[in-house]
Amino acid sequence: MNLSDRLKAKGIVSNELLGGKFDRMATYRTDGTLLIEATPDFAAGNWVEAQQVILQNWEEICRLRDFLNGLTPVDVPQKRKEEPHDERASA
Repeated sequence: MNLSDRLKAKGIVSNELLGGKFDRMATYRTDGTLLIEATPDFAAGNWVEAQQVILQNWEEICRLRDFLNGLTPVDVPQKRKEEPHDERASA
């Protein structure tokens, strides 16, 4: 059984890590839904539930895709590095 078959056996068509870390994942499932979820945290000996968003059908998935494709990057001003000030008095 290859990876694709193992994923399908778990009800997964495809999944993708988001953000370059294993903290968020999008999963397209065999029931036609798209699950976007954060990885649960383990704190104080218990698993803390993570946030989940489920797009219910292909129409919702396409609407999100079209919305995302219509976005353009936003210019976010970078914090200016403070330059050291010379505290000496000048005459």
